[in-house]
Parts: sequence; structure tokens; C-alpha cells
Amino acid sequence: MEKTRPELRRWETAGALIAIAIGLAATAHGVFSPRILAFYAHSPDSVDITRWAEQASARDVLSWWAGPWIQRTSPYYRPLSSLIFWLEYKAFGWNFQGHVIISWLLHGMVCLLLYRAGLAWLRGNEPVRTGLALGAVALFNARIGPVGPGWVLAPITYGVVAWWPAQTDQFCLLFSLGALLCFDSWLTSGRRKRLLQAVVLWSVALLFKEMAVCLPLAAGFVVLYRKGVCAARLRFGGDAEEPILTKHLSMGLFWQVVLGGLVIVAAYLAIRDVLVPGAWGPKARPITYFLEKIVWFSAERPAGLLVTRWPWLLAVSGFLAACIYLYARLPRRPSVMWVILVALLVSAGLAQLLGGNFALITVPREIAAIATVTIFFLGLAVLAHARSGPTWPLLGMVIAIHLPILHVLGPHYMYWPAAFWALFNASLIGVVVELKVTGRLQWSIVAPLLWPRRTA
Repeated sequence: MEKTRPELRRWETAGALIAIAIGLAATAHGVFSPRILAFYAHSPDSVDITRWAEQASARDVLSWWAGPWIQRTSPYYRPLSSLIFWLEYKAFGWNFQGHVIISWLLHGMVCLLLYRAGLAWLRGNEPVRTGLALGAVALFNARIGPVGPGWVLAPITYGVVAWWPAQTDQFCLLFSLGALLCFDSWLTSGRRKRLLQAVVLWSVALLFKEMAVCLPLAAGFVVLYRKGVCAARLRFGGDAEEPILTKHLSMGLFWQVVLGGLVIVAAYLAIRDVLVPGAWGPKARPITYFLEKIVWFSAERPAGLLVTRWPWLLAVSGFLAACIYLYARLPRRPSVMWVILVALLVSAGLAQLLGGNFALITVPREIAAIATVTIFFLGLAVLAHARSGPTWPLLGMVIAIHLPILHVLGPHYMYWPAAFWALFNASLIGVVVELKVTGRLQWSIVAPLLWPRRTA
């Protein structure tokens, strides 16, 4: 029986509250822990920004719109971030916990919009989409990232909230997600008001931090998801015998959005370069630099584990992934106990042959490494089965939002990627659910493992 509109709204509202609760609960310790607050109290950026805010006059506030931002020692153009930090200083002074509480509440709002993005882009009925969207929020808050000097070893979101200067990333992501959701609403409803709202929100995001320069590319993948690959076609009008240079070029919506947005980005960067000479921007680097960054960003954790445990980890994880994949796909399967026994014996043999010790598969740290790489291989297998839906467009968005951080990188820069990786991974889970519902995945997860369902 189909749910009524009020019932759907109650379902979505409950999910929204849970999403906010997940974000706040996952990062609360760093907000109220005296030890963590003391750890960041002497952060150079925290102290420097606060000192500049303390000295700022009304003339300085106006100068942020035509010159460097509040932290004059860093060549950035971030007028809205400067204004926020100045207002926070007026409210909290040198009491950094007040700043951190703002970051904490801001993170809850980011989780809410991430949940809304999951509802909009992930597929399935209402309970499935709600579960996947909440799963994306949970993955966002659980993702471990790189740890830099003076950065606690914790999930990315925990560190971003505890280190309040990263509000630049939070505000930028918040308004960027809002812009993408409004843009998506325009694509599905055709209401021009939504497109105008998307442009305004994107402009605000750019004034918080330059990370938003990647949004036209991300919006292009939203177009491909909603309108299909036909939106990326290029057509030349005119007679067949007419020279191609004189023909009229007709661009699909994808190219209109991406190229139009990149023109605005180029104008923004040019104006910013005049206002703030020497500001961050793209730089020419060897191709090997970018290839190394691409590998690191796309599979940092599995790649690191494989490098330090080559070649036995590759062999064991690859074999286990193949076992799980085949067991899930075969129409007739033996008891799972036989599969577990074979997996243990072969894995132990591979560890002995390639790693020198069969007991490697019994060490907790090595078990965690095996599980990580096995899940990575299974994720690649699931990705190969994603024929339609949001998975490939979301992967495109993941690639797009990494472009601004190919040149500049700090632990807090991974806040954006963590959010979009979470949506992408949730979409992979959605593919598994869809395969199961359509009968293409034979393994029944809810059935007792000792008695798997057999089909002819």
C-alpha cells in the first residue's frame, strides 16, 4: 500500500533528525573534551586568526571584500569566512570552545543536507532510500583521513569540528550541497527559481572558500544522472556538405552547465588574482605528481596496505573477494561452512607461501588489512554491475571535488571528499540491494547461513 504525502514527510523528518543526531554524536567528544580543546588551543592558525580578529577595525572588515582575508599571512580571498570569524571573536573572544560549538552545530547542518542529497539521488523505495541516506551520513562521520602535524588521529569530521578554523570547509560544503540540491530540483521540476537559488548559493560558497570552484563539474554529473548521456552530445547543424567550421554547434545541457560554470570560475580566479596577488591557484606540475595524487586519493588505504604487505595480502584478499562474489552469484551453492573452511585453508596456504607465515591471517591487525582490501575488491565488482542509477555520476562528482586539492592539501581539505565518498559508497550498497531485489544476487543475507536458499 502506497504511503500518503503526510506519511512520507514524517518518514523524511524522522530520518533528518537521525542524520543530525549522528553528526552531533560522532563529533561531540572533541567539542566538550578539555584535553582536545587544550590540544588545539595553541594551534598557530587558531591563535593567528583570533589575533587578527582582535585587531580588526570596521575598515578592515570592508577591506576583506577587496583584498586578503582576515589571516593576512595567508594569501586567500575569503570575505565571508573572515566576517564569520570576526563575529565569532566578538561573541566568544579567546574562548575557543564557543567557536568549536559553532563548528559542531554547523556539522549537524552539513549532515542534514548530506542526508537530503542521499534521498534525492539514491534509488529505492522510501525505507531503502532513507536507510541508504542515513548510511551515507554514518560513513561520512566514520571515514578516517590523513593526519597532519597538530591533527588528532580520528575521523575527518571529528578533527574538522574540533579544529574550528576548518569552518571555511564546513560553510563552503554546506552552501555547495544546498546549491547542488537546488540545481537538481530545477532539473526535475523545471522551476527557474531553483536555478537562481543554486547560483546564489554557489556564489556564497565561493566567498567562503575556493573549494567551490569544482561545483560546475559536479553539477554536470547531476545533469548526466537526471537527463542521461544524451545531455552530453555535441551536434553540428547545417548541410552535410558545408565545412564544419561554418556549421552551428549545438551543445547539450551538460556542456552548457560545465563550460558556462568554468567560464565563471575563470573570471572569479582572475578577479581574485587582482585583489589578492599570489593567491592559491592551479600550478604547472609534472604529470607524475598528478598520477601519484590520483592513486592516493582513489585508493589511499588499500594501496598503503598492499604496498606494506605485498604480495600475500593481494593474493589472500583477491581470493576471498572471489569466493564471496561467486557464492553470491552462483544459482546452486554448498553450505557456507564449506566455503568458510576452504577460504581459511587456502588463505593460510597463500600467507605461508607468499608471506612466510600462515599465522598472518590470525593477527588482528592483519585481519583488518585483509578485510579492508577484500571489501575494496568487492566494491570494484559491485561498481562493474552498476549499469544505471547514481553510482557512476557520484563517482564523477568524487573525482571533480578532488581537483581543487591536487595542489594544496591539509587534513581538513578531506572534509569535502569524505562527504562525496560517503554518498558514492552508499550508492554501492544500494546496487547490492537492487541486485538482491531483482533476483540477480542469489545470496539471501537474512536467511540462516547454514541453510542458504537453493534455486534450480
